[in-house]
Amino acid sequence: MGQQYLPAPRSDFIGIENIIHLATGGEPPLLTCHRDAFEKFALDKAEGMSGYARHWELVEGVRNKIAGFFNLSIGDIALIGNASEGIVKVLSSINWQEGENVVISELDYTSGRYALGNLKRLGVEVRLVPKTGWYIDTDDLKNACDDKTRVLYLSQVNATTGQFIDISNLSEHLKSSNVAFILDASHALGVVPVQGHLADFTVSSCYKFALGIHEGIFAWNQSRTRDFIPFGVGWSSATAGKKRDDFFLKPGAKRVEYGNAGHLGAYLLNESLDYLNNFGIQKISSHAREMCKKIIDGLKTNGLEVITPTASHEIAGNAAFAFNKPEYFVKRAAEDGILVWGDNNRVRISAHVFTTENDIDVFLGELPKYLS
Repeated sequence: MGQQYLPAPRSDFIGIENIIHLATGGEPPLLTCHRDAFEKFALDKAEGMSGYARHWELVEGVRNKIAGFFNLSIGDIALIGNASEGIVKVLSSINWQEGENVVISELDYTSGRYALGNLKRLGVEVRLVPKTGWYIDTDDLKNACDDKTRVLYLSQVNATTGQFIDISNLSEHLKSSNVAFILDASHALGVVPVQGHLADFTVSSCYKFALGIHEGIFAWNQSRTRDFIPFGVGWSSATAGKKRDDFFLKPGAKRVEYGNAGHLGAYLLNESLDYLNNFGIQKISSHAREMCKKIIDGLKTNGLEVITPTASHEIAGNAAFAFNKPEYFVKRAAEDGILVWGDNNRVRISAHVFTTENDIDVFLGELPKYLS
């Protein structure tokens, strides 16, 4: 499965042999080995209790692999429905008081903006930090925090612009405060190193560069934040006490898995993580950044307003430009067998393990006609 050198062959993926796929930031293709993973899941599911036990054994293995990608420990990792759910689990653990505040960039993803915005009904101030052009500056986020700040949410890779944000300085600034730092790794996991060890909590979707399906990951960095009791509880997140209505929350992040983890998703993600580990995240990151830099240079040559930073260390797997008819652009490109992503007045082009220089050359060669 896979190889040690990039780009990876198209034959490792389902459905992209005859197209140029530059839309991983929205929806990537699945791996051909996922067919075997689904079959294995189905066979285990047919074997009753013993098969169910194997489901959970595999889930534990997946936790361990995710921990490696997040720079955390296996006990810090849980499998949940989606990243948005993970954000709310953190917010539910806080005893909110009127007059407190939360901080988020106005340019960050709606999952965070909506979840934090919902706190207004509790008298919590939502501090939307203005962007500088299309750029998020962590100093602006730090300066927005004070002794009443309870949560700061930030995507490590911005979904709109593709900006990779090094959170080291921000993390150090918040370390001795009462601020719960929530990091969203949805556009980072699988393409660049995730700095989960520098946040209190990390959430991520599985269906983008991680090459999984529509499920989520939750991480509780217990070495940084020891107190975390989410409001919800279920049979899977606790163990029984002496009385019928007594229970004890499970240690670590498992306390947010209220019911069954997504077993099928875990079987598929298990294959995805193994596949990505064949190359190593540093090689993947270097390849994706090189391809995105080539895209950015080509976009600039065409006089477009590039909204992704140009410095290599601030690039991940997405390059984007402002465009007021993004759906039209996407449709025109698809007619030529080129898949990109477009919404919110911008077009996003993604690079991943299977992206080749020729893919970029073909796209850039056809680009002018999609602009008219």
